[in-house]
Amino acid sequence: MRYTDIPVLPSNARPGDTMEVFFVKVTQISSDFQWPLDVHGFVAVRDSLDNKRNYLFRPSRAILLWDEPVFEIDLKVKYKGSSSSEDDKISCLDFFGYNNICYKGSLSYTRTEVVSSKHSTVEVRFAHLKRSVEATIMARITKGSGNFSARLTACNTSIGEDVVLLDTRGQGVSVGKDGEVTLQRRVVVVEEKAQLVLGIKAEQLGDTAESSTMVEKKFGFYAKSALRNEGYFHIGSSSLHILVAWSLLP
Repeated sequence: MRYTDIPVLPSNARPGDTMEVFFVKVTQISSDFQWPLDVHGFVAVRDSLDNKRNYLFRPSRAILLWDEPVFEIDLKVKYKGSSSSEDDKISCLDFFGYNNICYKGSLSYTRTEVVSSKHSTVEVRFAHLKRSVEATIMARITKGSGNFSARLTACNTSIGEDVVLLDTRGQGVSVGKDGEVTLQRRVVVVEEKAQLVLGIKAEQLGDTAESSTMVEKKFGFYAKSALRNEGYFHIGSSSLHILVAWSLLP
């Protein structure tokens, strides 16, 4: 949101090459573990803008592809029967880079990186986006309550794969005092000539937390250099205001 509300954009603000991470998934485990896994830890990417960790599950800004970014994966499996994190076993502890400098193509593309360790195999799915801008998504309840489950996704039409911003998995959404819905991710990147498609699927919950009404809707917004787009979603007696703030890079 660095340039969202600036009347006159500086000369160094422009679309740029960025990375979008779609998912990080544990696909195989050793005999030391059993499904389902209770995993904790973090996955982060460092780029050359400030070399700080940009955590994938709560990113604060776009991942820039000026130089080679570095992934950092530190995942542990909760040891059953112990309350101490010191007893947890390391599932994956690794670093790897993406050599974006070698890619000279003009089109965005996706790839999957497979990281194998002693106890598990982890897949990381991401995209190299050409000439893209940053979109920050916010959701706020303006009427009613958060007594509904929701799944919110974002799709850049030039790639066609979804980024999951929120998935409550049948539970009610988490709402702050000001009505803001807590998203698991809120920053995505979109090619400057593409659309951002937000898809939401929600189910109203009854007194016993059983779903009663399902509503689905999609919002399409063309990428912008700045300013905002908005839309409204209604589920039962509740209204959800969705806001997209656009910004150039860096």
